[in-house]
Amino acid sequence: TEHPFEEGSKQYEFIKSDLEKTSKNQDIDWIVVHQHKSFYSTKQSKGVAEELRDTYLELFQQYDVDLVISSHNQYYERTYPILYNKEYESETNKKVEPKPIITNPSRSDYSKKDNGIIFLTVGTAGDELDSIIEKHYFYVFQESSFGFLEIELENNGKTLVGQFHTNYGKVIDQFTLNNT
Repeated sequence: TEHPFEEGSKQYEFIKSDLEKTSKNQDIDWIVVHQHKSFYSTKQSKGVAEELRDTYLELFQQYDVDLVISSHNQYYERTYPILYNKEYESETNKKVEPKPIITNPSRSDYSKKDNGIIFLTVGTAGDELDSIIEKHYFYVFQESSFGFLEIELENNGKTLVGQFHTNYGKVIDQFTLNNT
């Protein structure tokens, strides 16, 4: 997210090739992407976030990415499983920021069949925390606390469990993604 990443760039072609290869591997149950800047931002780099969405989200959806984890913003956020709706327009037919499509409105239990991507921002260590200044309907959870995200695989790797722990040991967010 820091280098030339437009379609046709070396980075784009690498990501496309890697996702294609990974999606064909029958031994891989989960596709997780980690990047610095987020696709959905409520604080910093909103212009970059829009460029990243326009460049990569259709590709990520095509290759069934399950989670996208970023850390640029200094807080924790988690979305519902969502799909990118590039053609969204407002009621007055003015072009506006695309409205993500929520594929499962559950707060914590999801299935791979939901066919959406969960986006996490985990920038909760090492720097001064940012305040959360915007609340969007597609975020399940937003918190400005120091902590870390723990991800475990259960059920022979068919279940992915994520928990956000504060530095004081309290779990304040949890989600489960089942590969069924």
